[in-house]
Amino acid sequence: MQEDISTVMSWFSSPVYSRYWQHYRQAMAWHQRHRRAYRKALEAAYGPCCYQEEGPGDRPRYADWSNSEDEADDAEESSSESEIECDVSNMEISEELRQYFAQTERHREELKKQQQMEAEQQGSYVPADQDLHSFSLRSSVAPPLERPGERRTAEMKKLYGGDAAKIMAMEAAMQLNFERNCDLKQPKYWPVIPLKL
Repeated sequence: MQEDISTVMSWFSSPVYSRYWQHYRQAMAWHQRHRRAYRKALEAAYGPCCYQEEGPGDRPRYADWSNSEDEADDAEESSSESEIECDVSNMEISEELRQYFAQTERHREELKKQQQMEAEQQGSYVPADQDLHSFSLRSSVAPPLERPGERRTAEMKKLYGGDAAKIMAMEAAMQLNFERNCDLKQPKYWPVIPLKL
């Protein structure tokens, strides 16, 4: 019975898991270095009173698994880290960081422009309970920049070639027929709202 317990309890020491434990030790070493750096940053910012050290009774959770090499590395790092002092006042900004800030500023400007365009488009939406024709007759103050229909005519010629005028006349006839029927019957438009509220 004692033999079974020892085999069950020692499964983690199998050579199959050695790579896992190697990664685990590396992660824990990084974690300890991070904690020390965090503590030093807090001490530098607020003074030594803000960070509570672990008491002598606090033992690391898996202290019996650590190697003597890890402990030597930690002691060496802690002695070298105590000599390191960070002075942020004379920090130089690299060209990459300047480019990053410039790119960030460009993205902010693009986002502002996008939000302005969306706000302008929101003004052109027709509420679902209103009639479409009352909103379609808005007049603009500025004159058009190009002749009306010039761009459309060019696109139609590109698409349909010589038959462009004929197709444009058919489209205009259909549109006029639709508008005449809308004027006669005054239909109520179905509200375009999501069904899942």
